[in-house]
Formats: sequence, structure tokens, C-alpha cells
Amino acid sequence: MNAVLLSHLADGEEKVRSNLIEFSQNLAEDLQQFRDAGLNIIETAQGYCLVPQLPLLNSLQISTALSPYQVHYQPVMSSTNEWILQNIPNLNKGDLCLAEYQTAGRGRRGRQWLSPFAGQMIFSFYWTFDPRKSIEGLSLVIGLAIAEVLNVQVKWPNDILFDGRKLGGILVEIANHKNGLLNLVIGVGINVSLPTQTEISQPYAQLSEMDPDIDRQTLFPTLIQHLYARLERFEKEGINAEFQKAWQNHNAFFNSEVNVITEQRLISGIEQGIDKRGYLRVQCGAELKMFNGGEVSLRRKTE
Repeated sequence: MNAVLLSHLADGEEKVRSNLIEFSQNLAEDLQQFRDAGLNIIETAQGYCLVPQLPLLNSLQISTALSPYQVHYQPVMSSTNEWILQNIPNLNKGDLCLAEYQTAGRGRRGRQWLSPFAGQMIFSFYWTFDPRKSIEGLSLVIGLAIAEVLNVQVKWPNDILFDGRKLGGILVEIANHKNGLLNLVIGVGINVSLPTQTEISQPYAQLSEMDPDIDRQTLFPTLIQHLYARLERFEKEGINAEFQKAWQNHNAFFNSEVNVITEQRLISGIEQGIDKRGYLRVQCGAELKMFNGGEVSLRRKTE
């Protein structure tokens, strides 16, 4: 994908055809590739225009609301996680990167994360922990914080659901940065308003179903501030009883029959929430089994 051309179109303003040629060796082919990816490129009398799914973010307003954290806004980039990884030496804990579109977004286990232009909340941020403390259950903390703000549900370990369909995902990566701390890059993608013909292979949800007038501009600071508050509490208290109860209140599969899929086999049982490490608890007959997020997938038994 021609990211340079896409970046030039990213302000949503009409661009004269003759001016676009300098960004593309084959303009028609590049524009068709954008359309095939689900971007709304319209032809005008003078040239072309990229129509955003929602109004573009005002990064200055978000930066002001989230001060003193540094907010880097770039409408088009390969990956917000990748940007944080590359810029960690210049970042402080809590600094963020926001985008309208990712050309190489990634989800859990390396899956592609599709992102329509200006139709999602796409962000990554830099966070650090004392390396002597356990971060087991970290992705659950992020998922719960998002679910609490959006009033939706979570599926262990870190899927965000609305009406049983995936609303968003989380990607946590450890960064190799020698500063005596555990350095993390945390990426989040949340569907807000997707084009009608979005090619996603699983049932998906979007915030516009709950509120057709949803405003990303005001939601971003609220969500991030609550997320940071949850992370700071986790750093001090871990997965305590309060957290386990809050998780249970948003747990989409609690007390449901589930299948736990490991590399070796499929295990069925009744989902019983999480323990103090963030491990999944599943009642399998007379035995209560525990699973951690790195080794298994969870499905409702009817799926």
C-alpha cells in the first residue's frame, strides 16, 4: 500500500489529480488498492478525496486533556505499537500514539488488525513496571478498564465484547530497553463506526450501535485516564478481591459452558472467573482447573 499517498489524502480535503501524481507511479492502481481495503475514495471534478468514516481527531484537544502525557498523532502509520517501540528512548511512562489508520496493525498472536480510516479508536502507549513485581493478569486489567468505561463485557483474557461480538482487542508487547524497568507497549483497537462492507472474518460490534452520536474526541481522554488509574492500582495491589469481583461483573462467560482449546486438546467445563494471578478458572466435573493466557483459547461451548 502506498502509505505516502494515503498520508497526503488523510486530511480529508479534495486533492487535485495532477498534484497526486508526484506521490504515485500508478495513481489509478493505488487508489483502487485503497478502495479494496475499504477506504472511501471519491472522485471529484478536480481530483480525489478520502472521506473519513468519522470526524478526524483533534490531537491538540486530546493532548491538553491528557497533559502532562505526550500525545503523538499521525493519521496514517504502519502500527501505533511499532511507533512506540521505535521511540521509547524519547518517551515517558504514559506517553501515547494515536492514529486514524494502520497499514500493518497487529492483533493477538500476530493476527492482522483491520482498521477503516477514522472508524476506530486506535492507540498505543508506553508503560513501565518495577521488574521485581509480577505482571500476570496485566491484559485483564486493560480489558476491564475499557469495559468499565464503555459499559460492555470482557472475554478472558482480553477481548472486549458487546452483545457477544468482538468490539475491540488488546496487544501487549515487552520492549527491549535497558533502563532498569520492565518496559511495555500496550496497543488498543476499538471499533467505533465501520463501513458497511468491512471484511472481518468473525462477528464484530461497534460503539455506534450503542450510541449513534458517539464522539471519539471526548471518549479518548476519559478512557485513557481510567485505564491509567486501573494500571496504577494494579501495580500497587495486583489482582485483588475487588478486581476479581469487578471482572466477574463484566465477564461475558461467567457460569457458562465453555471449551478451553490448548495445543494438545480441548477441555470442556463451567467458566468460574479468574484467580489472583488472572488465570482462568474452569470447573471440569469435580476438578477446578486453571489456565493462563499464553497457552489457550476460550470459546463458548455452543460456538
